[in-house]
This record gives sequence, structure tokens and C-alpha cells, in this order.
Amino acid sequence: MKTSSLQHPGRGWRVLAAAVLFALATLVSTWPLFRHPASTVLDTESLYGPASVLIQRDINLNIWTLAWDSHALVTDPLHLFHANAFYPARYTLALFDHLLGIVPLFAPVYWATANPVLAHQVALLLSFVLAGLGMTAYVLYWTEDEMAALAAGFLYAFAPFRLWQLGNLQVISVQYLPLVALAIDASLDGRWGCRAPLLLTGALVLSAFSSYYVGYPAFLVAGTYTTMGLLARGRAGLGRLGPIGTAIAVAALVTAAVSVPYVLQQRSGVLPDYEKSNFTSLAFLTMLRFGLRGVLRFYVVPSKESIPVFLTYTAMTLGMTGVLAHRRHPRGALVMVGAVGIVLALGPYLLLPGIRPIPLPYRLLAAVVPGFSALRVPQRFWVLAALALGSLSGLGLAAARRWLGTRGRVAAALPVLAIAAVLAETRPGGLRGYPLPVGPNVPAAYRWLAEHGNAAPLLELPLRRANLYGESLSMYYSTFHWLPVVNGYTSYPPRSYVGVAEAAAGLPRPDALDAVLRQVPLRWILLHRDALAAGTSPAWEATLRQALTPVADFGETMLFEVPADRRPGGVS
Repeated sequence: MKTSSLQHPGRGWRVLAAAVLFALATLVSTWPLFRHPASTVLDTESLYGPASVLIQRDINLNIWTLAWDSHALVTDPLHLFHANAFYPARYTLALFDHLLGIVPLFAPVYWATANPVLAHQVALLLSFVLAGLGMTAYVLYWTEDEMAALAAGFLYAFAPFRLWQLGNLQVISVQYLPLVALAIDASLDGRWGCRAPLLLTGALVLSAFSSYYVGYPAFLVAGTYTTMGLLARGRAGLGRLGPIGTAIAVAALVTAAVSVPYVLQQRSGVLPDYEKSNFTSLAFLTMLRFGLRGVLRFYVVPSKESIPVFLTYTAMTLGMTGVLAHRRHPRGALVMVGAVGIVLALGPYLLLPGIRPIPLPYRLLAAVVPGFSALRVPQRFWVLAALALGSLSGLGLAAARRWLGTRGRVAAALPVLAIAAVLAETRPGGLRGYPLPVGPNVPAAYRWLAEHGNAAPLLELPLRRANLYGESLSMYYSTFHWLPVVNGYTSYPPRSYVGVAEAAAGLPRPDALDAVLRQVPLRWILLHRDALAAGTSPAWEATLRQALTPVADFGETMLFEVPADRRPGGVS
């Protein structure tokens, strides 16, 4: 590797061209997902099939989270974690991933257009571009082969783990992980001065802020890769360990500071501790269901029965070439990173027929690492295998091109063939768009509340805990008025929400409405006629009209105001 490898004249134009190429490939591979980016998101049924009922609401949740972050950071950043959903509970942003690491991709578009759907789709597109560029930069550092590095970027950005989980932006935002390894190598090699440890800190923080399912793997990469890098360099690397340690420590402290609300939620019993409950969650039963051989088979045979972990035949072939051909660092470090990911993805126990469960490292981490015990899907640590294999594929492709140096045309064609092959293996196909109202298409009731709501609390009825998509939709629509809303969707609802939901289950009885108003201070109640059981609308309206003040009738919805004498807590 030459010192000038990342300072080549015209490098900026090459980076721009690569970014455009990754963006175009994303549009083509996921078409027609981005046909109407300002008003549609992924129709999850077209990708997830029966599991779509679990994912469509997550897209609403992610849009709300990113919009809330962008809104709160410029209006009231000190109260960022006291989000507007699940009123009057506190620290409600800590009931989900805060997604602050994705905000830099989302917020500029949102601030410019006030369109959260467009901002979400742009963030999704940019995650592919940045993942590709990040891996390209890493492989280029070691090979100086631009085409091999570009192909590695495609293998990483378009891995099944990412393409087959398009509805989970938070868990596929792994675009900063290659930069963790790159920054460690640059630091140990004494290159780039203080920029290398700064890059390491930034990549770790952005990863951790994107999702805890990305953050924990990022810190595991940092620890594993640094250790293996030191072993490969010997004493020469020890003198440069200080800046790396400082960078990791600073990133850990920043992550810990922002994680305090999650600690409070877990101590209060709202967030789970799976280690203390002996990992009672369906996601921990994958090995019990498929057996060890079945779980490992998912890596080499395409399947969507579980979290997609298929490595692709293209990446496996090139990755093995990299292991055989590249006999120095970073081969050992990448193999170790991949092994760590596969072992952790097995979960807390190794389950084999006829013997007692064998504890695995996942169980130890859950016991000693703060917050780790709240993770419930160990299969997502597979991303470390994708990171390692994408990197090794680039090294293998570069080695093959060197070997074919005397046959220029074949060597030139190899990266193109690799890109085409991996896109053919991973393209989801059959995707559809799912419309979400924005701008003038937002229901009139929410537009009225945006103008006249006076930042007062709102409850949408009927409130049914089992109607998770409807509750997530209330959160989505709140991005257009930002009133405090009692409604919300999470796997871990606060006690105040549970209490209101239990009281609201008795509606339309008048005593049930009284119970609701005693539990939470409200000013507005929005009744969705179209969500009521057939023939019950007159009873609902009679109960609400008797106790509340009708404000506006919007057809499918009717808005009521709670009289001042029935607003506890001084709600204006």
C-alpha cells in the first residue's frame, strides 16, 4: 500500500462516480420501491410475506422516530427523550432505538420539505451508497485496486442481510462498520495523523446511534480488529495504541451518556432483561427449532425463514480466494471478526441433541455488558460475517486480478462479473410501494390540529393495544401536528398507556370514558368512526357528545374537546 493511495489526483470525482453507481444500482435492484419516494414506502407484504404484519408498523415507527429527532433537536433538544408519544409517560423515546445516527441522512431533507416519507426514503437510499463507499475505501486501502474495491462495496452494500430487510432501516444501517476497521488500520500504520482516531470515534458513535443492534457489533469489531492488528504488527503497533484506545473510550462514553434513559427504563421494569429471564423470547429459540446444522445451513443456502444470513455464492467464492491468497494482515483479523459474528448469532446456548445446553459468549456478554441483555435477536450479529466476507472478497478479487495481469480483458471483466452475480443473487424482486399520506393528503383532522391544537394532549379512539398498526399510524400522523398523543406503538408499553388502554376497553360506556379522563389529562379526543365495530358508532358518539364538546366532523373522524373542568393537571 502506498501513501498516496487515498490521495490520488481526481479521487473526488471517482468517489462521486462510485456514489452515483451505488445509487443507480439501488434504484434498479429495488424497483419500483423508489418510483414515488415522496409518498410511498415499502409494501412489506411484497418482501416479508406473512411476516409483513410485524414490519409495516415498524416503518411508521422509524419515520416517526427520525422526524421526532429532527424536530426536537431544533426546537427543544434538552427534552429529546421526552417524545410526544405515550403521553404523559416520560423518556418515551427510550422505548425504541433513538436512530440519531441516521438523522444526518434524514434531517436535511425533512427540514427542507417537511415530508417525513421522502426523508425516510432518501435515508434508505443513502445507506446503500455509504455502505458501498465505506467498504470500497477499506479494500482500496489494502489493495490499491479500484475495481476490486468497488466490487467489494457492492458485495457488502447489497448483501441479503440488507436487501432482504428493507423494512428495518435501523438494523441495516451498517454503513459505518467498514470505517471502524479502516480507521484502526490507519491509526496502527501511523497514517492520516489525528484524522484516523477521529474517524474511528465518529464511525463507532454513528453506528451505535443508528441502532444498538449495530452499535454492539461496531464495538466488537473495534476490540477484535485492534487486537488482531496489534498481533500482526508486533511492537510497531503498540506505540500507536493510545489514540485508538482514546477514540474507543470517547465513543463508549458518548454512547453511554445517550443510553442513560434506556437504563432508567430497564430499571423501572419497562424494558426487558433477557438474561435475568433466561432468554425467554422466540428469537432465542432458532437453534431449538432448526438445530445447529439447520442454523449454519442458512449461511450457505438462501432462505427467508429466519433473519436472512445467506452469504451468497459470489462472496463465498471470492472470500475463500482472499483467505488463501492474502496471507498477511488483515486476513486473520477479518476471519476472527466473522467468527465472532457467527458464534454470537447462535445466541446464549449451544443446543445439541442428548446433552445439556452449553453456554456461549452471548450469555457472558448479556451478563457483564450494560444494556446487552435487552437485545432479543442474536441473529443480527451475523452482520459481522457479512463485513468480514465482503472485505475478504475484495482482497480475493484483487489477488485474482493480479494473477491475471497478463490477461487484461479477463482481469478487467472479473469485478463486473462479481457485481452482476451478487446483484442477481440478492435482488428481492416483486417489491411494491405502500402509500402514506403527506402534505395536503394528510387527513383533515390532523391538519386542523396542526393549526388549532395549541400543543395540547390528544387521545385517538378506539384505542386497542392489539391494533399495533393503527397505533403506529397515530404516531406517524403526529409528525404533522406534534401534539402530545396518548397513543403509540412499542413492544414495551409504559404503565400509563396500559392503564388508559384498559380503561378505554370499556368504551363506549360512559363510566369507561370517566375512567380514561381520570387517568390522563386531555384536551382533544379524536374518534375514528371507520375503526369502530359495525353498528356501534351511534353509541360511541352519544357517550362522547354527552361528556365532551364536539368541535369538528371530518366524515370518517370526529373531533371532541374535553371541557376545562374535566382537564386535570391544568391542561389548557
